[in-house]
Amino acid sequence: PDTPELPDTGGVPDVPESPLTSDAAGAPVLPDVPDSSELPDIGPSNTPQISDAGGQGDPHFKTWRNEHFEYHGQCDLILAMDSNFADGLGLDVQIRTKVIRYWSYIKSVAIRIGADILEIEGNGDISYQDLRYWINMELRGPVETVGGFPVIFKVPKEKAMMKQTVLIDLSSKYPGQKIVLSTFREFVSVDFKG
Repeated sequence: PDTPELPDTGGVPDVPESPLTSDAAGAPVLPDVPDSSELPDIGPSNTPQISDAGGQGDPHFKTWRNEHFEYHGQCDLILAMDSNFADGLGLDVQIRTKVIRYWSYIKSVAIRIGADILEIEGNGDISYQDLRYWINMELRGPVETVGGFPVIFKVPKEKAMMKQTVLIDLSSKYPGQKIVLSTFREFVSVDFKG
């Protein structure tokens, strides 16, 4: 039998509201996730060298153990979580994937360091060329740091170049390390470098 093709819903909604929720005091709240002590032990790492890690494309993932895999589903995923990051400040990196026909891609990422949350969303609408981001639930709010770490926005030289990049420089605590967030149209990538 013929399988009906799912409609392409296209683009990003026009509603510029953060998908995050807030508590009674108005502070942003990420969904509850298990503490790392509650996660299963996957055994010791015998990998002699740690590699860069992250997720990109439709989506392709690379672990710190240099393992590669793909996931073609629609859901929210925890890409990284470390409650001891930066002497207990904490780090959560969550991504949201979206299904289009028979494949999926990373639609958005939310990064929490300490009390700050930076959220970036891809945008397939070529008439809207500004980066869609929220800082602590404020659309395109002023942002210089996330959790005290500098944030650098790399603006393309030509607006027609749809790739936009945001760097979170972790060098003050972790020399040579950074989190690189990029968008190309509706696609979002997250890379842990160094």
